[in-house]
Amino acid sequence: MRRRGSLKGPVGSHERPASPLLFRLVLAVFGLVVLVGGAVLAAVLGSAPLTVVLSAGAAAAALNVYRVVVRRRHERR
Repeated sequence: MRRRGSLKGPVGSHERPASPLLFRLVLAVFGLVVLVGGAVLAAVLGSAPLTVVLSAGAAAAALNVYRVVVRRRHERR
């Protein structure tokens, strides 16, 4: 007897539809690239406070990318 709410079949099949996590991963990577680019540009232009803020945002975005990758890996099992 299967657990209530569990689905059978591979991700993307009729029994188990595709997850939106790939789209979320694309958005997370795009945000990371934008923040890193902004931090580099702020460092080149010499704005220390903006560099610090954008670098902290880039670190948070990198953590978000990692979490989405882990969730996708867990979902594939």
